Amino acid sequence: MSASKRRPILPLRRWLALALATTFFVPVVITGIVVYHVLGGPLEPLSTATEQIGRGTTRWHDPAWQDATRSDLAAMGIDFVLVEDGREVYRSTPDPLAGDGGQVRERWVERVAYPGTPRRVAYIYSDSGVGWNGQDGGPPEARFLAVPIVGLISLLLTLAGIGWFLGRTVVRPLAATSQAARQVAAGDLDVRLPSSRVREVAEVNAAFESMSAELRASLRQQAEFEHERRLFIGAVVHDLRTPLFALRGYLEGLEKGLDDTPEKRARYIAVAQEKAATLERLIGDLFDFTRLEYLEQTPNPEPLDLGALLDRLVEGFRPQADTKGVQLTLSIPPEPCWVQGDTHLLTRALSNLLDNALRYTPSGGQVRVACRTEPSGVIFTIADTGPGIPAHDLPNLFAPLYRGETSRNRRTGGAGLGLTIARRILLAHGGDLSAGNGQAGGAVFTGRLPHPTRDPRQPTAPVTLATSPGDSAATDG
Repeated sequence: MSASKRRPILPLRRWLALALATTFFVPVVITGIVVYHVLGGPLEPLSTATEQIGRGTTRWHDPAWQDATRSDLAAMGIDFVLVEDGREVYRSTPDPLAGDGGQVRERWVERVAYPGTPRRVAYIYSDSGVGWNGQDGGPPEARFLAVPIVGLISLLLTLAGIGWFLGRTVVRPLAATSQAARQVAAGDLDVRLPSSRVREVAEVNAAFESMSAELRASLRQQAEFEHERRLFIGAVVHDLRTPLFALRGYLEGLEKGLDDTPEKRARYIAVAQEKAATLERLIGDLFDFTRLEYLEQTPNPEPLDLGALLDRLVEGFRPQADTKGVQLTLSIPPEPCWVQGDTHLLTRALSNLLDNALRYTPSGGQVRVACRTEPSGVIFTIADTGPGIPAHDLPNLFAPLYRGETSRNRRTGGAGLGLTIARRILLAHGGDLSAGNGQAGGAVFTGRLPHPTRDPRQPTAPVTLATSPGDSAATDG
């Protein structure tokens, strides 16, 4: 914003102080300008004549001084009569009041007495109200009457200007705020408020516009959430119905005796167990996701060694990796990788990532797990040699129920919530989880967790509960 468009924003008290000062000074200045510059101003020629005559009191009898003074004052339209000890000394014109055609003209007469001995008095005659600018300002009484009139008019104009300013900067914005409040109450959140140079009004309008914007964002988010909720419910119904229908079909086959051989009976039972396990995993994922979505489960962070936690998890997944023919390796530093986290929730997040890596890694592949300590926190990576993640899937990889597979085939995974749950757990810990592809192919998941708030190597001071004698007596009794 340029300097010409930048307007001062001051508190209301300061604006009122400026308005009060303006109400006092502006009428005075305007009155002075009008009276002294338009109506003729003070009778300065009379003051000049008084001063010039006063400087030459000792030369009143000097003809040269008399002629020079008469010539100077006549140029300003002034005549004078000098009297010393009651006797007239000099008269600049025979009749100062004589006009054209022998008529008596009206002139302003000023009697000036000068101190000293002998006693000297000068009578100064000037045209009525001749000001310093040589204009006829009218009789002095007219100028004196003009002062209150001009002052009153300038005061009224000043008050009108202040009223216009306050109406524009206070009344109008507040009226717009009131109208905006009625619009918001009616459901119209698209409000625009005028700017104000009063700080309190500007802050109120800014807060109201911010509230309106947040309400619009909240309603928009609520609409998006409702849309996602409907999609979520539809996807959940589809995910649960597929293994449920398969389980019911095999159970009905068992009930009708279709398993007429031991091999068929064993296969029917194995498939039913597999579908039941799939349902259990789907329900577990949905339950964990719901708890995290509505913040029913908050982390209980404490210092823990992430390297040791990864070691336990890798050992737990090693039988699964060996069965599939996948090499599972772990690389951790010799010193502990201390983080601030909830053991249960982090176990859930890391298990989801390891399960995801093993499911998408073909037989003969490799899953590499590593962690390291950095100044900003502890970084861990889980990389596999699977098909990797397509570029168009990366932006939506952590969205609920998003699957990279175009078909909703559940043979390779659960409800599509494992990665969402893992990332939300890390976000709840103040960390983050990102996904990408390695240079040699395969997916790479990188997580970050913060350091502990206190040094875990220092023992926590024991808490001593002091008991009063009265407590001991009650216990004994």
